[in-house]
Amino acid sequence: MKIEDWPSGKTIPALYRELKQLDLLENLAELEAFGFTVIPPEKVATPEVHEQYQAAALRVACERKNCTPEELPGVFEDGQELLRFTLWDDQSFEKMVLTPAALGLIQWLVGTDCILSLCNVWVKGRGAGGTGVHADWAQFEMPSMAVEPFGANFNYLVTDYSKEEGGLSFVPCSHRWRRWPSIEEAEYWTDHAQVIEAPAGSMVIWGDHTWHGSYPKETDGLRLMVLGLYNRPHMQTQEAYRQTATAEALARNPKRFTQLMNVHHGMPWGKSGSRYKGFSSAPKGYVSLFDTEPVGDGVELPTEYDYHVYDRELGDQVKEIFKASAKEKRYQFPDLYKDASAAPEGEAAG
Repeated sequence: MKIEDWPSGKTIPALYRELKQLDLLENLAELEAFGFTVIPPEKVATPEVHEQYQAAALRVACERKNCTPEELPGVFEDGQELLRFTLWDDQSFEKMVLTPAALGLIQWLVGTDCILSLCNVWVKGRGAGGTGVHADWAQFEMPSMAVEPFGANFNYLVTDYSKEEGGLSFVPCSHRWRRWPSIEEAEYWTDHAQVIEAPAGSMVIWGDHTWHGSYPKETDGLRLMVLGLYNRPHMQTQEAYRQTATAEALARNPKRFTQLMNVHHGMPWGKSGSRYKGFSSAPKGYVSLFDTEPVGDGVELPTEYDYHVYDRELGDQVKEIFKASAKEKRYQFPDLYKDASAAPEGEAAG
């Protein structure tokens, strides 16, 4: 079947074609059927890039704990830690969160306008316990879930995964139940979940509906991985990328990175509504997974205004927008089904 840019499909046809080009349709089927999938190392990156990723994760762990690589296993004997907010610690992480195979499957789950919520290095030593079975659904007051995931993850494996190594585990097809596990269910599945056995360099992908955990680490050495979480743009991120992304970081990356940082989102509003006077430099629409061109001067960090000050000039502009859009004395919102690039003002770059 020829996959065309059907307006009713919005960005899905373009994404599907690129997933097919990346030879990921089997992984896509696994995500849909079972709630998780494993991308092999050769579809993630070249051997040289894998070396960069693995060296960066190890270096960051050693710097955080002020030790040598040889001392690190002893530091984490009987313990583990999520090392937070590592994106800016090494530029290789900026490349990792844009990995076409991983980002493509994640966008299938949470949309082609998803944003980065966290980037962590997780270190787990011999004797460290497993993680209880849970879902990453973060709306804790809503134990039953929406049809669509709100978040999706990757695990980049710096070391091999197996049950003895304390690897990640899943309850296959649990994403179809769309609810958190009960305490009794979590206890049962802790010892019965399907473990991931995969070599270093693999990436594991799943959405926030899927029940998962991990097994205790029984072997010497470390279990080391990089964790990335992406959310739909209406959600609060776990880490402060929007507040810390610099113009230099945006300039050296392709425009999808700017979208991941969510720096041009119009909310929260002050007295003048949208936080910014213009969105002319905000990337809009579908961005190819294969786009690696740095934006350079093509994107700027927007200048924020004082939330407590009413901007009369901006107010007059908004008034004119309503006037120009009025039809039968009513403001008409964009027809999102006929124009895939349309979006309400202030959310175009979200």
